[in-house]
Amino acid sequence: MDKIWTIPPKLRHHGIVNHRGLLTLYRREMHRGLKIWGITLAAPAVRALLFAGIFNLIIGDSNNVVLNLPYIEFLLPGLITIAILERSFESASFSMIYDKTQGIFGDVSMAPLTPGELIIAYCAASATGGLIVGVVVWFVLLPIGGQLPEEPLALIFFATMGTLIVGLLSQIVGIFTTKWDHLVGVQTFLFMPIVFLSGTFFSFDKLPASIQPFARGNPIFYIVDGVRYGITGYCDSDPLTGGVIISFCFIILLALTFLLFSRGFHLYR
Repeated sequence: MDKIWTIPPKLRHHGIVNHRGLLTLYRREMHRGLKIWGITLAAPAVRALLFAGIFNLIIGDSNNVVLNLPYIEFLLPGLITIAILERSFESASFSMIYDKTQGIFGDVSMAPLTPGELIIAYCAASATGGLIVGVVVWFVLLPIGGQLPEEPLALIFFATMGTLIVGLLSQIVGIFTTKWDHLVGVQTFLFMPIVFLSGTFFSFDKLPASIQPFARGNPIFYIVDGVRYGITGYCDSDPLTGGVIISFCFIILLALTFLLFSRGFHLYR
């Protein structure tokens, strides 16, 4: 027995990537979202169904055509994208603020995980949660006017990149904010207006020519437009251009997020 207690502890070697720690954080984030499925899955589906039903009653029967599509078919991809991006935003930021208010975010950030591994775990949870919500909302909207994807590869690319971009933005917001009211303020007055003004409910061709260049500077527009292209085959802009723009945004946000985690900015407040 004495010999057992005198055995010195051994360091655990994780190799280049701490797969166990990364997977543990990812599973923790996924469990947090799925255990409140009524809020994270059912609520977005019901909200999208209400939007689609109301707009269909108001203008669905008026032969209104947008981008050579009946308005309801133009609208549904935008509603799906909103649900995807909203869930992606809530995933990391809400979890980080909860940990900060409970005084345990410092423990999470001090785990044997590199800044890159933390970012990957949070992004993976945001992407998985957002895509699950997107599938649920798409399935719910099928009876109203949904359809099978015309360009599946484009749909996968733009939906996945959208979740990753918003997931990174969510982490940045989660790092900077320290209170729930700060986070809700950013979501209400900054994030959601940008999402709703990204061409979800209207084609940018309807905007005055002087405003269109500024409206097209919104990167969320290219995500919404790309998802619409993937589902319907029609879009407001060149999909290749949109893909390049959102890829560039992803790189910029990734670098900024990595810098903030590396320097421990606001991690212990």
